[in-house]
This record gives sequence, C-alpha cells and structure tokens, in this order.
Amino acid sequence: MLDELERHARSRTLNVAVCAAFVATNAVGWALGGIAFVQEWGGSVAAVVATVFLVWKTQGYWVWMIINAALWVALFFHLGLPMLAWLQVSFLLFCAYGATQWALVRYRIGFDPRIRSDVVGSMIALGVFAYSVYAYWNMPGYTGSTWWALELGSVVAAIAAIWMDAFRYKLNWVAWTASNCCSWPLFWHTRLWGPFFVAFVYQAINFVGYYKWSADERVAVRAESPAAALPIWAGEAT
Repeated sequence: MLDELERHARSRTLNVAVCAAFVATNAVGWALGGIAFVQEWGGSVAAVVATVFLVWKTQGYWVWMIINAALWVALFFHLGLPMLAWLQVSFLLFCAYGATQWALVRYRIGFDPRIRSDVVGSMIALGVFAYSVYAYWNMPGYTGSTWWALELGSVVAAIAAIWMDAFRYKLNWVAWTASNCCSWPLFWHTRLWGPFFVAFVYQAINFVGYYKWSADERVAVRAESPAAALPIWAGEAT
C-alpha cells in the first residue's frame, strides 16, 4: 500500500491538485477570517502536507515546509513566541539547503564528514542552534519559566529533526515527536487551535514515516553488504 501511495506522492498531477486545493481553501479562509486564518490554519495544513511528502522523501517536502514557515513567522511573532518565530526564519534557510542536499545526494542515508555539502548543512544547523540559545537565554520575565522551557525544547528538537531530515535519518520522526510534545501545551495556552489540532494529524503521520524510513534503511543496509548482488547505490551521491 505504501509503495502505491509513493507513486501518487511523486505524481505531478497530484502535486498540482494539492497546490490548487490549498490555494482555494486559503482564499475562502481569507474572505471569511482574514489573514489570521491563513497564517494559523493555512500554515497548519502546509505542515501536514509537508509531513506526508516527507514520508516518501520527495522534494515537495521542502517546498511545503517553506510555505509553512513563511506563514508561521508572522503568526508566532504576533503571539509573543519569539523562539518559535525565529525558528521558522531559520527553517526558510535550512529548507533551501535540504532541497539542494537531496538533489545532490539522492539515496544515501547518514552524514559523511568527507562530503563538503554534508559539512555545510551541519554547520548551518549548529549555527541556528547556537543563535537560538544565545538570543533567547536572557529574556527577563520569560527565561526560566515553564513556557520558555517548552518553547526552547520545541525549537531544539525541531532543529535536530530538520537536520536529520536532510540526511534521511529515521530518528528525525522521534525528534519531530519530541517537538510536538513541547509545542502542544504552548498551542493550547495561546489558543492556537489550528496548530494544536492539526498536530495530532501529522503526529499520526510520524508513525507511518518511521515505519517507512526503517524499511528504507534495511534496504540500504542490504545493498551495502559485500555479499549483495545489487549495486551499492545507497552510499553514493548522484
């Protein structure tokens, strides 16, 4: 079943249809609820679509993550969640890197310090993490509070998750789950019902993604075995 769904996930027709449905839905939402609807619910739906495409490692994942991040930047700044807002800004940068990395390295799983593009991506992720800690470590009246800790936990887990996305580590799904667990109380507290309820949807997709990526990893390991008759495509950049 997952293999059949993968064929559809890579279909140009489906991608165009999903994009058209997204635009139409947000156009109606704009008319009824204004920009707030588009930022909250549009960003939430984009996150779900991105997670679906991530299961099958298609470039659509990075495109939808950019849409999600762009919509949530203003939303989180407006709600007084600066770490989550700046995380979305960093996602815009890292998504461009991730799309490039997947174009350069189509099958390999894992980080290789001998490959320049791998090192560049890791330095970007490390820089985003360091800046997040530096910029928001001293926020009078907020630093050290429960909400600050949850926001920081969500940010750190998400940075780890998107770095692992770029290198196709299956533990990315665990990191995204940890980020969700920190975000849920924040979304409830700030009455962000779009991200709150939709997070349950992409959390369910996380389980499917972990299963699929685990299967992909087993195939890659067999392909790399000296006794395997298949060519060793899993460890090569193309």
